[in-house]
Amino acid sequence: MLIYQIFYDKLQYDYLFTIFYIQCLNVIPIKPLKTYSDLSDTNLLKRDLRNLGGVYGLIHVKSSKQYIGSSLNLYSRLMNHIKGRDSNLRLQRSIKKYSLKNFNAVIYYFHTDPAKLLTDIETMVISAFPFSSLFNFKTQANSMLGYKHTKQAIEKMKSRFVNKTNHPMSGKTHKNNKTKITWSLKSKPGKLNPMFGKTHSEYKKNFNFISINFKKSIRSVGLYDENFNLIEKYSNQVELAKKFGVHKTTISKNIKSGKLFKGKFYIRKINNVT
Repeated sequence: MLIYQIFYDKLQYDYLFTIFYIQCLNVIPIKPLKTYSDLSDTNLLKRDLRNLGGVYGLIHVKSSKQYIGSSLNLYSRLMNHIKGRDSNLRLQRSIKKYSLKNFNAVIYYFHTDPAKLLTDIETMVISAFPFSSLFNFKTQANSMLGYKHTKQAIEKMKSRFVNKTNHPMSGKTHKNNKTKITWSLKSKPGKLNPMFGKTHSEYKKNFNFISINFKKSIRSVGLYDENFNLIEKYSNQVELAKKFGVHKTTISKNIKSGKLFKGKFYIRKINNVT
């Protein structure tokens, strides 16, 4: 006689009463709470899932193989998978092979209680499916820290670098690809060069002129007594800050507020006269 036993604690997992049915140690998969068949309709995902946490699945419809994950922001996480950012490698390979239109997104659990550990719930959902039917690398929901590639996987990765012609830049130059780095490292020819028709002495003179005017644009500050009599003049706020052993932002804030500094000084900017 087949014995079925439901594993759940209603006080701890309000939404998980459908997750585990054990049938002679064979797990019956759970049903999703919500299904999205058109992943191109990102507005619908945003409307339904933004700022909602939970456990989700991305399923290849024909094979029923899926990736199960969790996030405190379901919309943001699903968009990462859709855009191919910070995603599961096996899932992305399958999306590239079959295209996104052949995948559904499902929600298995909506996370409403911060006291519950979301990764524990994700692990329970993962365990509800045969591991061979998942894109996941691990049976437990956590980071890839501690995960070790198999010897076969390591050898496969090494083999990719044996034949150098497999590299996307093999036989190409940056010039052929017209990359931005080419222009940044190579001098511009003829009239396109900013030094065309000029000498270094002219360039230096213009550079010095800019430097002098930049220094003039830095306004001096004055330290005044309570009757607004100038006590001392400083070339900039940094110099005054060092004088009193405070950060320059303290001086800047005091100038903006117009209040007494240290209870007995006023600090004001001084217009430099050329």
